[in-house]
Amino acid sequence: MARAEQRSVRVTVGMIAAVAAVAMIVSSFLTWVSTPAETGGRTRVSGWGAISGASDIAGTNLNDVLQMGGGGSYRPGLLGLIFGGIALVGAAVLLLVRGKERPHRITAAVLILCGLVGAGWGVLRVLAPGSAGVLESGDGRAGFGPWLLAAAGFVLLLVGTAVLAGMLETPEPVRHPGIQG
Repeated sequence: MARAEQRSVRVTVGMIAAVAAVAMIVSSFLTWVSTPAETGGRTRVSGWGAISGASDIAGTNLNDVLQMGGGGSYRPGLLGLIFGGIALVGAAVLLLVRGKERPHRITAAVLILCGLVGAGWGVLRVLAPGSAGVLESGDGRAGFGPWLLAAAGFVLLLVGTAVLAGMLETPEPVRHPGIQG
């Protein structure tokens, strides 16, 4: 593979990782739980506790309500923000550092870890959206945030696995001298 092609593959993989990392960060600000409102429509709660939609308390933060009731917080988007930021650093390393001088094994492991956390937490919150501390069990439905987090996590898993498997840059072929006779 020519150097230009190797660089092109590295840049493409790095950009895919960067987009997935940004998607993890963005997912933390999207709707994580939605529920039907008493007045019709839906009430939505973001990954940071912001309440919006057709609720009487729309425009407030769920964390303020929970603290008045004796403590607790609702911030399921925090993991997406933290591990998305870490994955973004890993994507920058893929984009900026050539693999020949420094193999990307550590970078690949970081991307795989971030992907596992994102995919795992996203799938868990899709399957069991939680009560957000105020809903009855089973009232809430998963919003778009955990779905996006899970999808971005799976993309990071794929990218990290491909990098770890050596698909990013192939080493130069070793030329052996022929048999000297």
